[in-house]
Amino acid sequence: MVGCISPYFAVFPDKDVLGQATDRLPAAQTLASHPSGRPWLVGALPADQLLLVEAGERRLAVIGHCSAEPERLRAELAQIDDVAQFDRIARTLDGSFHLVVVVGDQMRIQGSVSGLRRVFHAHVGTARIAADRSDVLAAVLGVSPDPDVLALRMFNGLPYPLSELPPWPGVEHVPAWHYLSLGLHDGRHRVVQWWHPPEAELDVTAAAPLLRTALAGAVDTRTRGGGVVSADLSGGLDSTPLCALAARGPAKVVALTFSSGLDTDDDLRWAKIAHQSFPSVEHVVLSPEDIPGFYAGLDGEFPLLDEPSVAMLSTPRILSRLHTAHAHGSRLHMDGLGGDQLLTGSLSLYHDLLWQRPWTALPLIRGHRLLAGLSLSETFASLADRRDLRAWLADIRHSIATGEPPRRSLFGWDVLPKCGPWLTAEARERVLARFDAALESLEPLAPTRGRHADLAAIRAAGRDLRLLHQLGSSDLPRMESPFLDDRVVEACLQVRHEGRMNPFEFKSLMKTAMASLLPAEFLTRQSKTDGTPLAAEGFTEQRDRIIQIWRESRLAELGLIHPDVLVERVKQPYSFRGPDWGMELTLTVELWLRSRERVLQGANGGDNRS
Repeated sequence: MVGCISPYFAVFPDKDVLGQATDRLPAAQTLASHPSGRPWLVGALPADQLLLVEAGERRLAVIGHCSAEPERLRAELAQIDDVAQFDRIARTLDGSFHLVVVVGDQMRIQGSVSGLRRVFHAHVGTARIAADRSDVLAAVLGVSPDPDVLALRMFNGLPYPLSELPPWPGVEHVPAWHYLSLGLHDGRHRVVQWWHPPEAELDVTAAAPLLRTALAGAVDTRTRGGGVVSADLSGGLDSTPLCALAARGPAKVVALTFSSGLDTDDDLRWAKIAHQSFPSVEHVVLSPEDIPGFYAGLDGEFPLLDEPSVAMLSTPRILSRLHTAHAHGSRLHMDGLGGDQLLTGSLSLYHDLLWQRPWTALPLIRGHRLLAGLSLSETFASLADRRDLRAWLADIRHSIATGEPPRRSLFGWDVLPKCGPWLTAEARERVLARFDAALESLEPLAPTRGRHADLAAIRAAGRDLRLLHQLGSSDLPRMESPFLDDRVVEACLQVRHEGRMNPFEFKSLMKTAMASLLPAEFLTRQSKTDGTPLAAEGFTEQRDRIIQIWRESRLAELGLIHPDVLVERVKQPYSFRGPDWGMELTLTVELWLRSRERVLQGANGGDNRS
C-alpha cells in the first residue's frame, strides 16, 4: 500500500504466521514487540502519541492524549489479573486515546466512547489483527471497497447501525462503548461492552461543575506539554470555552477566527468580546481571501481517508487553517466540534420527555414548535408516534423499495435517510439487502427513542470528526476535538433532557459552567452563523468541474448511479437543505474512490485518470 495517510497503528497477536502482513502496511515501523520478539504494535505514530508501560508481564500502550502519568498507570496495571478489570481505570482518565492492554494470554484494544477513536479487526490467515484504520486492514487483506456500503454512503442521513459499517469486505468494526478482547496466541476474540451511558438525572446547576471539570481536564491534557497550541475561536459557546481554559495552561495559545464578511456573520464581534477575558491569547483573524472557497480543490490530491466523508469537500479550507496554525508554531489545533450534539442534544429527547414528564415537556415543545414554525398537527402526530426502532427502520426500508415518501417524524429514532433519483436499481437493491441484514439483529442504543437518537448523534459526530482529523498530515498540527473526550461526554449526558433541549435558553449548560471565566455579555449570545451562502457560492463557481466529474464517474462504472441525472441536478440552483442534498454525499463517495484509485495507480505504475 502506498500513499500518504495519517498516523495509525495495528495490533498483532504473538504468532509467527504474520510476517508478510506487516509488509503490506504503509510506512510501517515496529513500535513495540512481544517478549518473543514478534511485533506487537506496528504503524507510524509521533513519539508523543505513544506511551508504553510495563508491570511484570503485563503491558499497556496508550495512544493519543491521556492525563495519567506512567507511574500511576504502572501501579494500576500491576493490580489487575484480567483485561476486564481495566474498566475501572479507563473510566477515570481524561483525554482522547486508544488503549491496548496485555494481561496473561489476552489483549484488550479499545477506542473512545464517542467513536472518535475507533477499532477495526480482520481475520488474516489463522490469526486476527486489529487497527485504528479500516484501510490498513484492507491493505493486508488485499480487498477493494464494498459496493453495498458505497451505495449506502450516498444517502444523506444514514441511520444507526448502517452508518457504522466499514466500506471494506472482511473488515469488522468494534462499536463505540466496546473493546476487542483478542487471544494473545490464537485467533479467539470477543467484543465486550465496557461503558454504559449515565442516567440523565442532574439539573443544569448540578451538572455545570462536572462539565467544567471534564472540559478543563480535556484541555489541560493537551496543553500541559507547553509549546504553542492553537484553537478555533468562532465566538460560539463551543470553541470559545476551550480558548478560555487553554489560556490558563503552560502553552502559548493562538486563536483563529474566520470572518466571512457577510451581514449575517457576527462571529468576529462575539470572538472579540470573549477575547477580553483571555488577553494573553494571540488572536488571528482570517478573511475569505485567506481561506479557499467551498468545493475548491476538486482536482487536487486528497489525503487518504479510510472511508468516505463529506469532510473531503472542505479539504483545502481545513488544510489552509492548519497551515496558518503551523506558521504560528502550533503543535496541535483544538476545535469545538461535537459541542452541538453534546450541549443541545437530539430533538427526539422531547419525545422521551413528553412520555416521562408531560408537564415539564409541554411548554418546551410549544416553544420549539413556535420558533421552528411547525404545524400543531405535524408536531402532535410526531409525538404520538410510538413505533419501536425495528418498525421505524422497516418503514424506511419500505419507502426506499417503493419510492414512496417516508413517514416523516420530527422526533424519530434517528435521521431519515434521503438520496436523489440518480441511484440505479442495482444500488437500491444493495441498500435494501443491507437494511434487511440490519433488521435481523437490530437493538437500540437505549430503551427510549430520544435517548437512542441522542447517542446515535454523538456516535455519528465521532465518526465524522475522526475522518476530519485524517485530513491532516505529519507536518501540520494535529486536530483535536475535546468535546468528544469520554469524560466530557459523560458530564453532558448526565443532564436532564430539559437542561439540554431548551428553546428559551441556548446551551445553558455551558453558560452556567463558564459563568466565571467568560464575560457576562458574551454569555448572552443566542445566534449561530450559517455558512450556506458561502457553500452556494462555491458550488456555483465549481459547477462545470462537478459536471465533468459526473461525466467520468467511477460510481457509474460500478453501476451505482445514473450520471446524466446528476449532471442535470448540478445545473439547477444550489439547495443545501433540499431533498437532493444526498448529491454532496454522492460526490464525496466519488472523490473518495478516486483518491483510492490514485493509490493503486501509484503502486502499479498505471495511468493517471482525472
